[in-house]
Amino acid sequence: MPPPQPDLLKENIPGPPLAIAAEALFLVNLMLLPGVGFLLLALLWLAKRNHPSPLVRNHLQQTMAVSLRGGAILVGLSAAVFLLGGFSNPWSWVIGVLYFVCVHATLILFGVVGLNQAMLRRPYRYPLLGPRLPA
Repeated sequence: MPPPQPDLLKENIPGPPLAIAAEALFLVNLMLLPGVGFLLLALLWLAKRNHPSPLVRNHLQQTMAVSLRGGAILVGLSAAVFLLGGFSNPWSWVIGVLYFVCVHATLILFGVVGLNQAMLRRPYRYPLLGPRLPA
């Protein structure tokens, strides 16, 4: 008789739901619903920023800080490229689009890593933009 197979549909997500929700909303803001995802993340952060779990606080703090800093960098430097180079200059478009796509894709990649860390119940610090973890 073969060994019993686990029912994959009945398995629970291993990490804390609020940490996973924070990371998922970070990715929703970047990929699906910009602005709406950020608003939902900000509301979650406002409601749960003093959560008793250090892991939940870590993921909420990281996603909120990187959303604000990353958004400012994406919008600010993209605007600077076009203001300095002009909208009619084709090189402004090449540099602006290339910059935006590379930084945006990097933020998405870091968000996926953050979501994975939340599912594994581990703290995470976003490289360069994330606030330092407490020692």
